[in-house]
Amino acid sequence: MVPPVAKSEEKCRRCGASLSDSLRHCPTCQADAGAPNVRACRTDENLKALAKRFGDAQARASVKGCLEEFESLSRLIETQSGVVVSMPARMARSAMDDPNWLYTNYERLVGGRVRMPAGPGNDRHRFGVGGALFGSYASDIMYGVLSLTKMGLPTYGDLHCRLRSVTIDQRTSFLETNSYTFVSDYSIAAGEKLPVGYTACWRKRHLLVLAKVASLLSTGQSETDWQAILIRSDGKDRNNDDFVEAHIFEGFDKNAIESMIKHSDKKLSRADETDRDLAISAFKSFIGETK
Repeated sequence: MVPPVAKSEEKCRRCGASLSDSLRHCPTCQADAGAPNVRACRTDENLKALAKRFGDAQARASVKGCLEEFESLSRLIETQSGVVVSMPARMARSAMDDPNWLYTNYERLVGGRVRMPAGPGNDRHRFGVGGALFGSYASDIMYGVLSLTKMGLPTYGDLHCRLRSVTIDQRTSFLETNSYTFVSDYSIAAGEKLPVGYTACWRKRHLLVLAKVASLLSTGQSETDWQAILIRSDGKDRNNDDFVEAHIFEGFDKNAIESMIKHSDKKLSRADETDRDLAISAFKSFIGETK
């Protein structure tokens, strides 16, 4: 039996027609209403819950005697953090070699018959998690991590590509942790309302980070310590990763890439090393040409 669908009360600012929570453009006048993942973060309910979590975290930091560190990290997240997408060496090389390249996700690649699906369990899990969080626009969401540096997650690729903030800030939202972990921890089933206070838009990302990591702060910490807290990975098992996940509505081209660096500790095959080095070399030439 199909559950009843709640009608959105949001209205188009241009023509006044009702807007779907899942669409970026007004179906009546086609005005851009903004990325649906970002709009979902900006509801009064979510903003109030996020502000409360941040306030509670700030109070705890004050009791611990590390309010200075709390405020310094908050400023750094606001002014210095960005999104890093880690990708395989072969993909990075394709990004540099193909002028028509666009970054896309698993759902679109499988749906377009560009790649084979993962194993049955993994495939269902991927589509199930995306559907639980985003519904019909899950295939429009690209994933990255919030970082204070140019580094991302080594478990997701051989090269870390930090994106230019101006190319994604209006269409990116953040989730406190990995989507898989979030859906599992909160036992979120398809169609259920999502917990509030655990997502943020670009301008509120510092509130989300501090609400999450305040308990890990201590006196005397610096940026290096905070990067290690923000992105934790053993470089081998994704199940051991912990990070703030970035959700980018729709893909990007190579012009969106600000930096491309390799993970020095990662061992690759000779073919992958060649792809990695050629990708970095081509990227350096590309940014030199576009300056």
